Amino acid sequence: MTSEDPASAPNTTDRYAVASETDDIRVPDWMRGPATETPVTGADRLRLGWEQHAGKLLGGVGGLVALALLAVLAWSGYSTVQRIHDGEPLLGRDFSTAPPRPVDENGNSLGPYVGTPAETFAVGAAAITLPTAKAAAPFTAKQVGDALAKVKGALIQSRLDPSMLFGDPDGFLALLAPDARADLRTDFTQGTSLNYATRVDSAANPMLDVADGIRASGTVEYRSTTDSDGIRVLAITTRFIWVYSFDLPRPQAYAPGAELVTLRDQVVWHLPHPDDVRAGSAGLWVDSADVTVLNATCAAIRRGRIDLETAPEVGLPNTAPTGDVYDPGWRPGDGEDC
Repeated sequence: MTSEDPASAPNTTDRYAVASETDDIRVPDWMRGPATETPVTGADRLRLGWEQHAGKLLGGVGGLVALALLAVLAWSGYSTVQRIHDGEPLLGRDFSTAPPRPVDENGNSLGPYVGTPAETFAVGAAAITLPTAKAAAPFTAKQVGDALAKVKGALIQSRLDPSMLFGDPDGFLALLAPDARADLRTDFTQGTSLNYATRVDSAANPMLDVADGIRASGTVEYRSTTDSDGIRVLAITTRFIWVYSFDLPRPQAYAPGAELVTLRDQVVWHLPHPDDVRAGSAGLWVDSADVTVLNATCAAIRRGRIDLETAPEVGLPNTAPTGDVYDPGWRPGDGEDC
């Protein structure tokens, strides 16, 4: 189908001849008039120069801005590393709620324990005072005295002795009943011994500072009872706070106690009556133990060790006790959340 009328005359116009028609072609006046020159002013030269070099100038400015930004970032990173090295706070820390650290006339710290609850604690083994040994049937006064002496020796070896602190538990294990040693040695291998023994993490930085001594405070109690197997035992319960000082650089930049790691423990020691057990089971046993740790990293605690949490203000994981470890109302289970 087509819409053309077959009866209409064909169009004979030559479409290629349109441009040759004799009709005048009208040209705009500005094309017919004589060319005129317009003088270029100083402002025009400035504008033309800016248009010609604007891309280069903007590129140069952008490069300078980028270099300046890189310089700021580099200096910021260097400053952060240097502050960590110097032991200074990484961020502005508000000590308005904490008492100021006591310092001497030169602004130096007076000591790691000054201004903390541990300032009044005894140093080392002097903190372990034993109650008077009295008979607790079926145990004689002498047996009670011997048992208390064994426990004191175990506390010294487990919490104060350098061999244990730096990784060797053999001296402590030798004080226990032969049959008790294998299980506790497994605790040290698996990193579950922190409840009753202190070891410093080998990667700790800063390291433990033994020059100022380890501060401690606690109590020792005993009673005669029977264990879950019906064996008569002398149960000796020790409750102590152990405070360890680490060599934190520039401690005066921090609040009192920033360089201290505090352990609050309760350990129940059992000494079976010799008539109720074989020779290999006679001696000291660890029946139960609990601990709360303050100011150490969770990573170290999970390995059964301690180190110093040096930068809690930047969100590194650290222990968060549910209560004050120095509070007399502390109970086992008031521990950290790692």
